[in-house]
Amino acid sequence: MADETPVAAPEPAVPKSSKNSGSLVMMLVIVLLSNASGAGATWFFVRRAMAAQAVPAAGEDKTKEPVDEAAVLEKSAVIPLEPFVVNLADTDAARYLRIKISLMIDDKSKVKLVEENQALQLKVRDLILQTLTRKTSKDLIADEGKNKLRKEIQDEVGKFFKEPKLNDVMFTEFVIQL
Repeated sequence: MADETPVAAPEPAVPKSSKNSGSLVMMLVIVLLSNASGAGATWFFVRRAMAAQAVPAAGEDKTKEPVDEAAVLEKSAVIPLEPFVVNLADTDAARYLRIKISLMIDDKSKVKLVEENQALQLKVRDLILQTLTRKTSKDLIADEGKNKLRKEIQDEVGKFFKEPKLNDVMFTEFVIQL
């Protein structure tokens, strides 16, 4: 006779245990609590940092009034410089910068003194040329690089402006040959 192997009867469907759904709910609760505590901590530290920035430093004058830029501009004068065309410090290829710079001084009545002072004019051009030729195109391509350059020029050139005072360095043309 032929061997008959017993065929197993299909098992009845067992409903999912509450243990699995309970651990799923617990995991969701933990994730939500973790996110909420992270958001709360972020809110706390950001608020604290912003409050610290709003408090003036110990050496600052707390009674200082905001600067009226329109009044400053009304008293100021601009001295445009001849354009600069310089080789940049890039080593991989020859790169050039063409830039027009204007200097803003704090007293309109002193413009003639600055324009007639040839030694000052030549020293300013020399310092600007030295500063520009140390830069690479990568240094200057982004706004951050341009702002850093502006500050460097103002710091270097500003030393030679006692009366009138140098208020700002402005770029009126800025072209990099890539």
